[in-house]
Amino acid sequence: MKSPGKEIRLRRILQEDDRTVIIPLDHGLEAGPIAGFEVAEKTLRTVIEGGADAILTSYGIANRFPELFGQVGLILRVDGGVSSHAPTWEGVGQMHTVEDAVRLGADAVVVNGFLGGPHETESLTRVGRIAGVCVAWQMPLVVEMFMGSGVEPTVENVAMAARIGAELGADLVKTYFVGGTQGYKAVTDHSFAPIVILGGEKTDHEWAALQWAREAIDAGAAGTCIGRNVWQHRNAKGMVLALWAIVHEDASFEEAVEIVKGTG
Repeated sequence: MKSPGKEIRLRRILQEDDRTVIIPLDHGLEAGPIAGFEVAEKTLRTVIEGGADAILTSYGIANRFPELFGQVGLILRVDGGVSSHAPTWEGVGQMHTVEDAVRLGADAVVVNGFLGGPHETESLTRVGRIAGVCVAWQMPLVVEMFMGSGVEPTVENVAMAARIGAELGADLVKTYFVGGTQGYKAVTDHSFAPIVILGGEKTDHEWAALQWAREAIDAGAAGTCIGRNVWQHRNAKGMVLALWAIVHEDASFEEAVEIVKGTG
């Protein structure tokens, strides 16, 4: 049976078309004040003004700027504990609880899972444990599925990771975009949880995020969760506007580029 409380929260992330533009702003947990995110409040306001449906962020930001989340969904990261100086970023642990998320007024929590690598069992067990607590608190769960050390993000592996995330209880799976529109159908078709694509490291291609978004939506993805390739762009607000147009208004790649150029 679906929980009314859970559905209300989820609808602050997924819009009526069952799609979403999520902007992740949790990078400070690992890297501190990185380019484009030096002043947390400034970047947060910029992407919200651009029309982000939801923000994925840290406990500290959610706690410090609660007034900014009135018109945007809040996805709270509950794991972490490693910096860019750590020997491996896969060794994250649970830092916060679902109860913490409830107290902060979050609309979902997010946790990492790894396919393969030395931390696979630990991470997937943690996801499953948190999923159970989310059911008790009627809290949607976003699972961010990564490849562990030595595992390549092929279409087959990403499809496997996405399905595992859904099987563990994810209401929304965040993972890689690979294989273009045709290839990615193997990911979206075989996950019974909606998929949003991540952006990863900043690319030199100015319009990469828009191209990924267009191809992913065509492949059946529910939206995007792209950070650095949005807010490290020279026109971050325009990029959010353009992503929103692709995801919710079916804008073409070319139309999206013009939105960015026209708002710069």
